[in-house]
Amino acid sequence: MDPSNPFHVIGTSPSCAARKEPNGPLRPAELPFTEADRDSVTILFGGLTWKHERLIEGVLRGAGYRCQRLPETDREAHELGKEFCSTGLCNPVYFTVGNLIRFLKQQEQDGLSQSEIVQRFLYFTAACGGPCRFGMYESEFRTALNAAGFQGFRILSFSQDHGIHASTGHTGLKFSVDFGMNAMHAFILGDLLHSLDHRLRPFEVHAGSAHHALFTVADTIASHFERNRNFELRSHLPKSLLPDEQSRWYRLPNTAGKLCSHLYGDSLAAVLPQCVPELQRVEVDWLRVKPVIKVIGEFWAQMTESDGNFRMIEFLEQEGAEASVEPVSTWILYMLDQRKRRVAVQRRLQAHTLSWVNPKAVICSRMTSWSKHLAFTLGEVIYRHHYLRLAKLLRIPNQRPFSQKVLSRLAEPYYNPSLRGGEGHLEVAKTLYYTRRELCHLVLALKPFGCLPSIQSDAVQASLVERSADVNFLAVETSADGEIHARSRVQMALADARASANAEFSRACTSALHSIEEIREYVAARPALRHPLYAIPCHTGVVSTAANFLLHVDHLMSVSRACEACGQHRISATGSDPAAFTQELGS
Repeated sequence: MDPSNPFHVIGTSPSCAARKEPNGPLRPAELPFTEADRDSVTILFGGLTWKHERLIEGVLRGAGYRCQRLPETDREAHELGKEFCSTGLCNPVYFTVGNLIRFLKQQEQDGLSQSEIVQRFLYFTAACGGPCRFGMYESEFRTALNAAGFQGFRILSFSQDHGIHASTGHTGLKFSVDFGMNAMHAFILGDLLHSLDHRLRPFEVHAGSAHHALFTVADTIASHFERNRNFELRSHLPKSLLPDEQSRWYRLPNTAGKLCSHLYGDSLAAVLPQCVPELQRVEVDWLRVKPVIKVIGEFWAQMTESDGNFRMIEFLEQEGAEASVEPVSTWILYMLDQRKRRVAVQRRLQAHTLSWVNPKAVICSRMTSWSKHLAFTLGEVIYRHHYLRLAKLLRIPNQRPFSQKVLSRLAEPYYNPSLRGGEGHLEVAKTLYYTRRELCHLVLALKPFGCLPSIQSDAVQASLVERSADVNFLAVETSADGEIHARSRVQMALADARASANAEFSRACTSALHSIEEIREYVAARPALRHPLYAIPCHTGVVSTAANFLLHVDHLMSVSRACEACGQHRISATGSDPAAFTQELGS
């Protein structure tokens, strides 16, 4: 196979010998991954946050696979990746490929031969067929591994465009209903924990307490995925009433039972509330004035917590900012919305190509189109509903996934939502969404060097900055060699954001009926107001957490004193439950 050719077939059946692909080139020979290999072959994966990876690890182990997360990538891995990969690629390739090769070479130093490593390990990743160099990642992995001496190392990839129909082509890894639903749980819960992590760290009273609590919670949930037994119809009916397990009369009700169990069952409903006390141990000070920085950009660059983006989120927090991170769920909902758009385009094309001379073909085509559109819409509704359900079980407030309709409507005048590649229209839409709704002081877009879709998006962002004075946007390319320059640019943008946050807090202090000293005393006497899961309401024109919290507490003090003046009961709020505090106030 020509290593530089990205037009190979993803997800086809493997073979022990190199074979001719439909597109022409030869794909390198790889060992197949079969069901018999599950007990001896370890699945390697990485590239997301440690919260997501720990939960995915639990899902894989619960499904009966041996798996291991790769260590965090760094500059050393980047240089190793550049040594074995082609030139001119975007940074995620160098970081992820170099990280994998470094891990395999470490196994070689520990005494395993290269042939034993090829037999005992494989790498699992996502693939894509869109207009982006992401579609070349699988080919680059194989090219670099061959150059490093690991010929035939297995790369299992699934196309993210195929959704629930994804397949690696290997019988050893199957995307069953249980696997898919548990993966959905892992992504949603990973998003919730990731958001809460960066929500609490800037305000924690005791440094490291938020990380410790979230690590314990992630480990508890992952252990649940490992030991939980999924629904099986044969466990609930006597054998005399069970149909043949290979027949559709068994598979259909069994699948329906699995879906209901995952969406409305008691397993997660019992585990997640047990994690809440661990989160409640984190004490926070919401009156710390910090500018809110919304982090967007290319998927990997904005998600990673490594040298792949100069550890930018950690740097923002060190500089006294609150980072608002992006969930994986936005990307999942975006892919569902893109599939619906494609179905709509196909329906319009068929309206011009099919004739009512053959009414059966027209009716079948329209029924197929409508059923696909309904399926994707239902998937989006289920995902959003489940996101809110899990957030409620963990008592994490203010968690609501983006509406793709709103994002598309915002971006449409500037960027065609039907264009594919990278984040598509999402970067433009998020900038407009967070700016117009006054939810951040600065939008920071992180992207790899030479990311073509991001360059296209940045051109639109530049026009937005020129047209609207309230759009505060900064794009940073994480080229791995320009860390000092990138951080310097971010520091200059942070100076303006910090000034806006301080001015905003000063205006809030001026408009408040109580002094900042009185407000601090009121908060100190009420543990509920120092609760990490406290729902702080947003006020019009106010962005920072500190200013919103100050205005909220000022209102609580006014209500409390009004109640005392009227002879009603005094609001104590000395407990630690914010829900009870709110209920007490409302009474």
